Amino acid sequence: SRDPRDLEAATGANAGTGMGKLGESVVRLVATGAAHEGRGHVSRALAVAEALDRAGARTEIELIRGELTQMELRRIAGWRHSIRGRARHDPDAVVLDVPDLAAVAGRFDPDRLVVFDDAATFAGRAAIVVQTSLPSWTGPGAAGRVLAGYAFAPISAAYRRLRDRPIVAATTRAGALPRVVICFGGSDPDDVLGRVGMGLATDPRWAADVIVGAAYDGRATSWTTPVVRDPPDLPERLAAADMAVLGAGTMKFEAACVGVPAILLVAADDQLDGVWDYAATDAAMYLGDGRTVDPTAVVWAAGELLADRGRLAALSRAAHELIDGRGAERIAEAILGLVDHHAR
Repeated sequence: SRDPRDLEAATGANAGTGMGKLGESVVRLVATGAAHEGRGHVSRALAVAEALDRAGARTEIELIRGELTQMELRRIAGWRHSIRGRARHDPDAVVLDVPDLAAVAGRFDPDRLVVFDDAATFAGRAAIVVQTSLPSWTGPGAAGRVLAGYAFAPISAAYRRLRDRPIVAATTRAGALPRVVICFGGSDPDDVLGRVGMGLATDPRWAADVIVGAAYDGRATSWTTPVVRDPPDLPERLAAADMAVLGAGTMKFEAACVGVPAILLVAADDQLDGVWDYAATDAAMYLGDGRTVDPTAVVWAAGELLADRGRLAALSRAAHELIDGRGAERIAEAILGLVDHHAR
């Protein structure tokens, strides 16, 4: 099979042409973006859709709950895609990324189905199961192929492009406070930011960049401290940080790709599985469940880590080596292989 790193080069000549079997292929990506479910499912679906689009395939984006934000709509402008409640086309493959797999998976042909199942609860049958948080998949269902491990962490290509900049050891820049990004996901349904973020946002030892998603409706909206909502330059903001305090979802992979040391807090139940394994790689520091952790302990840990330049540099190197930013391409390659198999 092709080296996943060569996917973009091998298919780039066909991108945008809409010609041949690949250009005629339709991959439907089904996700959910309701505020109480977070935005991780949508974020992964869009990362895979982006890789498929770059490879020349057409995509359909179907949200069974919630809507795309204005930032997400701007991001996909120009892709060969359609957005609707239930797509009309008969897709060549379906990518399913929802928390309630059992309620939705039965709609689709299992021989053309790709399922994200980080919680290892999928009991049906699928052509491909993707498990990004652990090195193996242990769900009760059946899969023709399993894509497991951090190599398949799907993130936007914007982070991979920023990754190529020279990696500078995380140290306080001369004459400036260290910069700390604070973000707990696109909607932060349990308001971890409102619970633990005030001390982080106002500590005089660093300059805080507090970020929330378009669907956030927590206590931080009433703070006098500046809070940035759904910024278009989120990859650049994260890449420029000396450190980040994040939810333990997809954003941990984005920070790792650009070599930013991170403190992780669980912000939703689906982040509990695998977070200890991730922290064991030394790519981030895990402090516990943000819904119950002592907020003062988070501020103390952030200060201790920023003061330890050796530890910051070690976290940066380990994270950068662990996540290369090509997970979406690897998943796209597997999907296109499935499409090709059924086209024969």
